[in-house]
Amino acid sequence: MQQATIAIHAFVKEVEEITYIEHGADNVVALVNEQYTFRFPRNPDASKRLYYETALLQKIAPQLTAVKVPQLIRVNTQPFYSVAGYIEGYHLTGKEIQGLTEDEQITLGKKLALFISQINKAVSGLEVRALRTQSRVDGLEAPWDVYFRRIFETEQLPNERLRPVVNEYYMLWKDYVSHEERNYAIHDDLHPANLLFLGGQLNGIVDFGDANAGSIEEEMRWLYLMGDLVLKTAIEHYHDLTGVQVEYDHVRVWAIMHELSSYTSRLKSQQTESFPFQRSQEHLRAWLPNFPL
Repeated sequence: MQQATIAIHAFVKEVEEITYIEHGADNVVALVNEQYTFRFPRNPDASKRLYYETALLQKIAPQLTAVKVPQLIRVNTQPFYSVAGYIEGYHLTGKEIQGLTEDEQITLGKKLALFISQINKAVSGLEVRALRTQSRVDGLEAPWDVYFRRIFETEQLPNERLRPVVNEYYMLWKDYVSHEERNYAIHDDLHPANLLFLGGQLNGIVDFGDANAGSIEEEMRWLYLMGDLVLKTAIEHYHDLTGVQVEYDHVRVWAIMHELSSYTSRLKSQQTESFPFQRSQEHLRAWLPNFPL
């Protein structure tokens, strides 16, 4: 923290306010004077992610106009950290998004569809894969198919009562994903925690460190927890913009599989007090009437 404070004071002539956000897994984030956002990686793997994210943003940020995205001002090498412009806004939960007015939810769905289509145009999936390889982030996390295979096939389930749900949705996911076009450039983490709102309107999207090549159904999986009005508006508007038809049920199954894998892995490691476990359990109980736990 001391090193971060020194770096901030070296860059900003008059520091009036510093707000540190320390709960992120990869970076300590410092908001300075509501003008700058500093990101300091916690470890070598986080440095690789930040290097990848800064390289990607330098390439695509000018082309993303649907909402505000981080505009890089400086990338420092020794020590390694990035500085971007501050994006004003607050976070809403999925339930709070569903509590917005209908017009606000429709506008949100359209903005997200436009943002997704702009990423598709700004960079190809092939270019994203190449950049991930150059940045050495590919090996930090297993691809979805490898990860799901380990959680649901190779390893023993932590509770056999999960078996019917796993069998149903894992088989369905494998069938669906085999028919999806998976060469789009995608943000891949459009979780509400990465969306910034002002007055009920989406103002910004942050955290491009998980951007990858994948399907639009995968990209829209977090929209499922924002409610049908947001998701169906996004699907319809994305079709209007691109001519590509996104399958609603594929998105639904992606959302379920994401939360089912998070729930299962944390139940196995007995992390039942963690926020991701409790979030996953809440969603699965709401989405699956037959969820057994």
